[in-house]
Amino acid sequence: MKKVLNLFISIICSQFVFSQSATYIPEIWDEKPVYHKLDSKYANESGVTILDKRRIEYIDEKDGQSVYKTLHRIVQVHDDKGIEMFNRIYLGVSDNSDIVEIKARTMTPSGKIKELDRSNIKDLKESDGNVYKIFAVEGLEKGSEIEYYYTYKRAAYYFGREIIQSNTPSLDASVQIVAPARLVFESKTYNTTAKPADTTIDEKRFTTIQLTNLPSIPDNEKYANVRANIQRVEFKLAYNLSRSATERVFTWNELAKRIYDIYTTTSEKENIKVESFAKDNNWDKLSSAKEKIIAVENFIKKNFAPREDIDAEDAENLEKIIKNKVTSFGGMVRLYAAIFKYLGVEYQFVLTGDRNDFTIDKNFEFWNTAENHLFYFPSLKKFMAPTRIETRFPWIYYNWGNTNGLFCKGTTIGSFTTAIGEIKPVPLEDYTSTVSNIEANVSINPSADTAIIDIKQIHSGYEASVFKASFTYGSEEDQKNFIKELVKFGTNSEHVVSSKLENTDFESYSENKPFILNASVRASELIERAGNKILVKIGDIIGPQVEMYQDKPRQLPIEIEFPHLLERKINFIIPDGYRVKNLDDIKLNNTYKENGELTMGFVSDYTIEGNTVKIHVMEEYRKVAYPISQYEEFKKIINTAADFNKIVLVLEKIQ
Repeated sequence: MKKVLNLFISIICSQFVFSQSATYIPEIWDEKPVYHKLDSKYANESGVTILDKRRIEYIDEKDGQSVYKTLHRIVQVHDDKGIEMFNRIYLGVSDNSDIVEIKARTMTPSGKIKELDRSNIKDLKESDGNVYKIFAVEGLEKGSEIEYYYTYKRAAYYFGREIIQSNTPSLDASVQIVAPARLVFESKTYNTTAKPADTTIDEKRFTTIQLTNLPSIPDNEKYANVRANIQRVEFKLAYNLSRSATERVFTWNELAKRIYDIYTTTSEKENIKVESFAKDNNWDKLSSAKEKIIAVENFIKKNFAPREDIDAEDAENLEKIIKNKVTSFGGMVRLYAAIFKYLGVEYQFVLTGDRNDFTIDKNFEFWNTAENHLFYFPSLKKFMAPTRIETRFPWIYYNWGNTNGLFCKGTTIGSFTTAIGEIKPVPLEDYTSTVSNIEANVSINPSADTAIIDIKQIHSGYEASVFKASFTYGSEEDQKNFIKELVKFGTNSEHVVSSKLENTDFESYSENKPFILNASVRASELIERAGNKILVKIGDIIGPQVEMYQDKPRQLPIEIEFPHLLERKINFIIPDGYRVKNLDDIKLNNTYKENGELTMGFVSDYTIEGNTVKIHVMEEYRKVAYPISQYEEFKKIINTAADFNKIVLVLEKIQ
């Protein structure tokens, strides 16, 4: 899709009126720098960014338009960690020839300056196989300042994102977009109150965003989507005045039209192949839209391999996709669309962002965020994720839900079919559909040194995805190890006497048949002796739990993967001649209500029937996101689960 969209963007931009070649704005480099004395509050920081200046300049040249990007930074390092962070500077280029200008120097606290030259640019091959250009900074010592700037040239782009916040505090940061006056860029800041300022000087339009005293990116904050909440600037071309002073470019509606055209335009040969493919699998004989969707998705995800790295000219040709069973993500979407069209299944294309990263803003038409594919079926009001092999209708990849999507709704005007775009929420399935439950019967062997546990783990909804994927795509050895880890989670033991699995297949996923593990386990790990007392680590049955403790004030809102329930039913058989001394330790209760309605909570209690203690635990999170104002309540609930995990029942002999 990106390749075709880039072609479309280049077509629009080719309509620009190019003037004669201009030169980019040179960066200012103080020939006599002064060492910066920082406030003592920064003394414990590994590094402090004193200056972070970025300029993105659009220059008309004889062969088209180019972007000259300049980055200018001054960083002071305070300890070994800071030195390690900044002893190499990653450059945003793939070739040395892209660098137009580069300067770098270091300064010691005593004022000694060392200039670094271009020969310090080296290749660095990372574990992902990619080779990066780095500028090696040698001889750093504690307290040193590194100052560098570089300007590099690249082909023009009309959507940009600058992430301003980093892992060090930043005292003075700015982003500036410079372009010929006919090009009107719009920008928007996120997670900051800073606003863009625009001015035009000498036929150049300047958009500047100034930020000061940025804190470092919060680290070790659990249940937080960090990248989505850090301070950043996004910008896009909104008007080309040489084309029209009133017509916006790169709108959501325009993207919807282009997406619809890309994925629905097929040749006659492709249509014939798709029709034959559908008939061969008897999909045309299915009666309901739901049956067709499920059958098509299960077959394709079992037999076809979508790959993001495929970029061949014919990678999205439906004839070759059906023959070779390998395609790009865009080709996979085209294949589903053609099949659904032939089968008469009504659908809409939907593009989303990712809650872990960046999401679509209805009021800012930033196309780069709309990168993940969904199908929406209006008659069923459900979604499908065509490129995620570990999901099945209606369970999409959860980070693409509970956020905005661009819905591309087909419409016919005369004999012309196109689409209109609308930004709407992509909801996740109801919280009651996703569970991670445990049912366990626990007794003690006659010698009182081992717990005998019959345990059932039940996972449904979004929770089931990883389990079904492991037993569909994993090797036999991986599956055995996975079972061991599952059992160990709820018993703290690897001594599995027997185990049985249910509903490991994806075919049962659409009906939300839960993945179930049944196991019999002998767990000496749960029993300890203390004189004539028996200690039973009953809390281990719910598995290890997260604990939340934080010295610094919480900075980011709380976000979990998906709403869900965790119900645990534990039956503990008290051995003859013993009684449980501390049963009331089981009683824990922390809940939170918003406008009178429960949104999260942990409650555990028990009853006694004969010699059996029936323990019931209900933990629930009915929302995806909780504001910072509810952090203390959320933390209490998380820690209450951790407290239950630590419960040890004390059994003493009846006198």
